[in-house]
Amino acid sequence: MTYRYGAYPRAQRMGLVVFIAGLIILCLSADRIMYAPDKPSERILAEGLNLRTTTKAEERRSFRPPPKAFTFDPNTVSAAELQELGLSSKQAAGWLKFRGTRTNAFRRAEDIGKLYVLSDDDKARLIPLARVSVAGAKNTARRQVQGFAFDPNTVSAQDLERLGLSPKQAAAFIGYRSKAKYGRAFRKPEDIRRIRTMSDDQKDHLVALATIPPEEEKAKAPAQRFTFDPNTITKDSFQLLGFPEWQAKSLVRYRGDRATTFRRATDLRRVGALDSVLVESILDLVRIAPSTSPAPAAAPKTYAYKPKTPPPPPASFDINSSDTTAWQSLPGIGSYRAKRIVRFRDAMGGFSSVSQVAETRGLPDSTFQLIEQYLAPGKIYRPLVINRATYEELKKHPYISRNLANSIVKNREKFGRFNGPEDLSRLRLINDENKPRILPYLSFE
Repeated sequence: MTYRYGAYPRAQRMGLVVFIAGLIILCLSADRIMYAPDKPSERILAEGLNLRTTTKAEERRSFRPPPKAFTFDPNTVSAAELQELGLSSKQAAGWLKFRGTRTNAFRRAEDIGKLYVLSDDDKARLIPLARVSVAGAKNTARRQVQGFAFDPNTVSAQDLERLGLSPKQAAAFIGYRSKAKYGRAFRKPEDIRRIRTMSDDQKDHLVALATIPPEEEKAKAPAQRFTFDPNTITKDSFQLLGFPEWQAKSLVRYRGDRATTFRRATDLRRVGALDSVLVESILDLVRIAPSTSPAPAAAPKTYAYKPKTPPPPPASFDINSSDTTAWQSLPGIGSYRAKRIVRFRDAMGGFSSVSQVAETRGLPDSTFQLIEQYLAPGKIYRPLVINRATYEELKKHPYISRNLANSIVKNREKFGRFNGPEDLSRLRLINDENKPRILPYLSFE
């Protein structure tokens, strides 16, 4: 049997419609009960469903006593007073932890805003009530800054405090000055800027007032001439002959505890630290006492003097092709100084001029003047190819610093190759002073 209006009889269909309508009415009634808690019965139903109409923060505040309003010093206020002002115990503990043992943690009332444990409402309520005491204020904690001329090499800590420094900064100033190894710590007012414990404003203030008197040159005593025995002469007596103190120490150290080190006057030439010109000028004053021991003064293989070969003709010594043996043929040049000259020359790739030999470390100017007449310029044998040289290769050159080497590589990568000397203007670290020294060693291939 088939039905005209579906698979269910009419009575069943009508019953289903009535059931759905009743269910809708019931849902609408429950929704009205949940969101209209004005009647007592409906409020009981909302509480039974565990519905809350207040936030957690409001609930927490509902259990606190109402906050009081009274003035307080944020640097001395106690935890109990903070809680009376409306803060929780956790917020009060965070306040005291921030303050620590400092008496001026809050230099003004607005510094309360630095506390992360406070809400914006707490900060807006407490800042108008805060009164910072005079002891904690920033501008009144220090003495009034004065301005007067002073010598930074002799100024006292009390005067530095009058000039605006704190006791800690004044102690750092005096400590820096006391560590100077070579004479004065401050040779010009700008040297004050090396002290890092001061602000830029304090440095500007002190530099403008610093006055450094000219340093008095110590009168150098004229060299004396008297006979002496190099095996027994003291350091002070050797200085009277015109030698610096460090050379006199080197002589005593070279001599050691041996009874006889020098058997003849020319043995003084073996002491490489001595100025060769001064040594030649005092050889006629040497008087060596005869040795009473039958044993030799020193081993012949170690201390026997070997006379040098005659020096080359003037202006004939090639400074770029001569080895260490050839350099020792020059007056005043031993094996030690010859190795230093050759090592310095190899680091640069050759000397571009005779005057560069004088830049060798440890070569006295008097010795260079003695050998200058024999020297002749040579050709640079290892130029730097600026368009291919790496950073490591460039920085090894004595005339090229690390910063300049890095600048060359970076500029080359960004703007391309260097086609000639005029392209060096792209580098800020090359100026009119160092360009003539560096240019002879650069190749623009």
